[in-house]
Amino acid sequence: MKISNNDNLVDYLKTHPDIKSEEFNQALIKLLDNYEKKDKRINKILSQGDTQQKQVLQLNQNLDSLLETFDTYVIASRTDLKGTITYTSKAYEVISGYSKEELIGHSHSILRHPDMPSEIFDDMWESIRAQKIWIGEVKNLKKDGGYYWVKAFITPQYNMDDRHIGYSAIRLDITSQKHAEKLHKEVNNLLNNAGQGFLSFDKSLKIKKSFSKECLNIFKCNDIYEKDISILLFENDIVKKNLFIDGCQRVVSCENKIIKDMFLSLLPKTHNIHNIDISIEYKLLEDDKFMLIITNITEKIILEKELAYQHKIQKMIISAASYKNDFLEVVEEFRDFLSTPPTQKIVFLRELHTFKGIFSQKEMVHLPISIHKLETTLHNIEVENNSFIDLIDNADLENTLEKDIALISTVLGDKFFKETKKLSINKESIIHLELELKNLQDTKNFDLIPQLLERIRKFKYESIFDMLNIYPIAVKQMGQKLNKEIYPMQIVGDETLKVPTFVKPFVNSLIHVFNNCVEHGIEDIETRVVNQKDEIGQVNCSFDKQNDNLIIIISDDGSGIDTNTIRDVAIAKRLTTKEKFEMISEDEKLQYIFLDKFSTSQNVTITSGRGVGMSSVKYELEKLNGKLNIINKIGNGISFEFIISLKRGE
Repeated sequence: MKISNNDNLVDYLKTHPDIKSEEFNQALIKLLDNYEKKDKRINKILSQGDTQQKQVLQLNQNLDSLLETFDTYVIASRTDLKGTITYTSKAYEVISGYSKEELIGHSHSILRHPDMPSEIFDDMWESIRAQKIWIGEVKNLKKDGGYYWVKAFITPQYNMDDRHIGYSAIRLDITSQKHAEKLHKEVNNLLNNAGQGFLSFDKSLKIKKSFSKECLNIFKCNDIYEKDISILLFENDIVKKNLFIDGCQRVVSCENKIIKDMFLSLLPKTHNIHNIDISIEYKLLEDDKFMLIITNITEKIILEKELAYQHKIQKMIISAASYKNDFLEVVEEFRDFLSTPPTQKIVFLRELHTFKGIFSQKEMVHLPISIHKLETTLHNIEVENNSFIDLIDNADLENTLEKDIALISTVLGDKFFKETKKLSINKESIIHLELELKNLQDTKNFDLIPQLLERIRKFKYESIFDMLNIYPIAVKQMGQKLNKEIYPMQIVGDETLKVPTFVKPFVNSLIHVFNNCVEHGIEDIETRVVNQKDEIGQVNCSFDKQNDNLIIIISDDGSGIDTNTIRDVAIAKRLTTKEKFEMISEDEKLQYIFLDKFSTSQNVTITSGRGVGMSSVKYELEKLNGKLNIINKIGNGISFEFIISLKRGE
């Protein structure tokens, strides 16, 4: 478009709002408008031959003032057709650092910055030589070596005869804007390469324009601008979505900063989206805007799982090495159990449940989980006593056991499992036995043989302390799983006392008693504080030999057992009726916890909820013709006293 004078420039600026720059362009247009009006008035006066010199002088003064203002604040210049500078404003001198004398007569190329591509200037010359307006952003070189940015408007210049004589340029200083753009670009570059998703949204939950590139990878979108963040994050999780929306609304409507932060802390922190595990961090910005920092933590979680798996293997190996004889024995017993399983389903479940408890306590990695799955299968279907053998075979527990053994062997070696269980016999016992055998040989008193056989049989006896000493660790582990504080448990009794090995299956079943003490007996810290009890719970175990009886006492200082709860569960499981239950003694009511299928747990876990554990204890006790006494103190704990006769042949 050809522009012949300032009139055309004013019209062009008025009709092309796209090239206006903030208030400056408006001021410039107003300035040129004033110039136009005054210039027309002068021409009118002169053309009419008006001799009122005073009025002309006043108009000239106004025009001079206008031109001085233009010269001071507008970065302007003119060149001839070859680009040689013929005029510069004072503002041009200030921003460039050059004086008027240093600029006029020289080409604009002395201001060219090396960062500017030559293609920009080629395009400029092509436009203005065709007598078109050229608009563009230019980085110029200052005299002191610095730089500045301008948005330039270059137009053709014509004389009174409408002949093209050069070019006029007006520039806007956009140096600050360019600095901001550069900073914004650098920040965006950092955010885009931080491996995290950064975005912001307002109270309408619509995402704002600026966000990091990682957001597109996380949400699997080409663009997320103006999309609802709650849908992008939680479209398939209604609970989290509603929690997120409600939390954001509460943050916006709340005035108290502390409460705002509290609501923010309640928003979902982790989520899985498109099979990517993410963590979400929330920041509250001004004007009720939110900022999200989304981090892909998939690899971190995989690594944490791998480390947890390796940690479990280490604990299993340590447990096996620390209690080698006990470990080898229970492995052998489990193999025998699998080779000739009990034909009655309930007996099988009892023994299987005890093995699960023992292997869990010994930190076995895979076997307790496989046993738990088999238990679930057997509990969920109705099968006859002999028809569940196929289910046992399908569970493949033998191979699962070998899988755990292989992990242990990688560290402890194959020799660990090839060695048989060793007996510990002190030297004095061997000497005594040798003397008695020699005496038998000399006297030929064969009546002494039963005594010698009894003495030899006792070599196989085991320390009851060692049998029970695995349970302090079990109590500690159970407490940690349930987030309950429990004092370290001590086994109290004569550490030299040895007992026949036939009590071992019963002692193994006691894992269920200890688990119940921790899970159902010991209260959480808050409850204990309310009840004015020590925040840390206590589980106790002691043993003694009185006459020919072994007495084991297990107790806790927890809540005790509410027989009303026993009644409700027993009735719900159709184990009794309300009328029958009310007619029996308190001791008889407590005996219900040892019945099959009885459990007060709401959910089935790896350690409880089957209603089999305590019945396994009773089953093993009855095989020994043992007795049980229960002392129940509501609010102050419970005590189980087991009495087992040691007078039994082996």
